[in-house]
Amino acid sequence: MISLLKMNLKLLIRNKGFLFFLLVTPIISTIILSIKTDTAYTGGKQSQEIIELRDYNVRAVYKGDTSAFIVKVYDGSYSDLSEYMMNELAKKGLYSICRCDVRELTEEQVYEQAKKDAFDDRAGVLIYLKKSFEQAVLENRLEDGVRFYLVSEDKRLELFEADYKSLLRNISQAQVIVGADGGKIVAMLKKAEGSLPEKNIVSLAGESGIELSNQQINQKTIIGYSFAIITLGFLFCGVFVAHTVIEEKNNKVFTRVMISKVTSKEYFLSKFALAFVVAAMQTVVLAVCIFAISGIDFGINKFVFLLIVFLLGLIFSMLSLLVGVLLGDIMNSNYAIFAIWSVSALLAGLYFPLDDTTTAMKVISRLMPQKWFLNATEMLLVGDKSAYPMLLCITVAYLVFIISIGSVGLRMKKVDA
Repeated sequence: MISLLKMNLKLLIRNKGFLFFLLVTPIISTIILSIKTDTAYTGGKQSQEIIELRDYNVRAVYKGDTSAFIVKVYDGSYSDLSEYMMNELAKKGLYSICRCDVRELTEEQVYEQAKKDAFDDRAGVLIYLKKSFEQAVLENRLEDGVRFYLVSEDKRLELFEADYKSLLRNISQAQVIVGADGGKIVAMLKKAEGSLPEKNIVSLAGESGIELSNQQINQKTIIGYSFAIITLGFLFCGVFVAHTVIEEKNNKVFTRVMISKVTSKEYFLSKFALAFVVAAMQTVVLAVCIFAISGIDFGINKFVFLLIVFLLGLIFSMLSLLVGVLLGDIMNSNYAIFAIWSVSALLAGLYFPLDDTTTAMKVISRLMPQKWFLNATEMLLVGDKSAYPMLLCITVAYLVFIISIGSVGLRMKKVDA
């Protein structure tokens, strides 16, 4: 069995395709892990703050929370009242307020930009706050200070209008007391808010029930992308192991091996051992890449992350090996493995969260190995040590299931032959 393992390992190392997936996918995964960006984060507290756009040409849909009602504001005022109103609307959490500075633009230029955004962007409503916005509000001439561009038929627009008018009424009431001074009005309204009894805020977490900070959500998302790439490498490296079985069978090598003292059980155990070694090799390559680049921080210990990757790789290496052996054809096994990779990564929520999907979709998602490993990542991000026994149980369960199904399939295939 050891001789078979050494022989197959030498054949794999000479294969350029195997070397490609062995080396390139860990490198790409490391590059993804090294990305430091906030674009991966959606939802949560970001939707309760004004999102400042670098330029008025930037599309709000790229920066805003797509689960909320996106409002793009062309702010030509930047006054106390405009700042207060935008902040109050953002705090409600129902609207994603994306603001850009247009103080250097004329009304005609803003109108042309709004016409462009009506087709190119995906905001629910576009709002232009003119330079005279604060004065117009104080003089009850709102139509002279603000312009709305309705670009969608979203029913949440009615709720937005109601909240907007409510804020205007609050400003009018405060104006009666302190006079026509935007700064004093805002100060009074903020003071009144501070005197209200503290609200009992219920924080809604994701499907796993774990509450993550903005940074942790970004880290989890980046790790999910990394899982998707490294899983592709594990699957196709496992397919190359299956290719050795297929080629040995086609070239009568398997028959000659069976004539010797080696049993079929020892033969397939050598292939499982080879898949184990290949998963370990790919994890080592990933480890070298991670430790070679300084400054990589994805929220959890690097050695723990490598352990997670190895266990995930072990599952998919065994899966691809058995799929390839059962199909018995190199091309069909490649198609099947690519389909398994793309569908499982999508359903596991590696690309985007599935917290708001149907119950049936969530059940299907839990059948994917990546889903459990991503949940374990969440637990480790918040310091929950119970992730370790869960990872061990999940890995053993999937391996037992895969090997059991593979054994049944091989026996049926042998009977048919």
